[in-house]
Order: sequence, then C-alpha cells, then structure tokens
Amino acid sequence: MRARLLARGEAAAARAVTAAVARIGEAAREGAAGVRGIRVESDDDSVTIEGRGLWRRRIEDARMRWLGAER
Repeated sequence: MRARLLARGEAAAARAVTAAVARIGEAAREGAAGVRGIRVESDDDSVTIEGRGLWRRRIEDARMRWLGAER
C-alpha cells in the first residue's frame, strides 16, 4: 500500500513539474519574441535561454527585464 501511495505521489509530482516547465518555457518564448539573438529551448524537465550577453542586455534593454523576473 505504501509503495502504491509513493508511486502515485511521484507521478503527480512529475506531472506538476512538466506543466510548470511548459508554462515557464511559453513565458520565456513570449518574452524573447521581439528580441534578436535569443533562443529558448524547452523539454519535459528544463528550459534553456541562450544568447550573447544576456545579463548585460537585461540591464540595458527594457525589453529584457522579464529575464530572471519572478512570476
């Protein structure tokens, strides 16, 4: 019984992580839509944002303020 309960909990957590990563990936794509030189990739368990000088550009360009902001 304990093993089944743990398995159900792990499955629920995995679904929640996948849904959260999908939301974060979509928000990152929307934020990067109008900015040149930024690439957003996501899979089931991670989101990667790549581009040259992202943090410097975040400070200088108001369109980049979404990067690193909490939602």
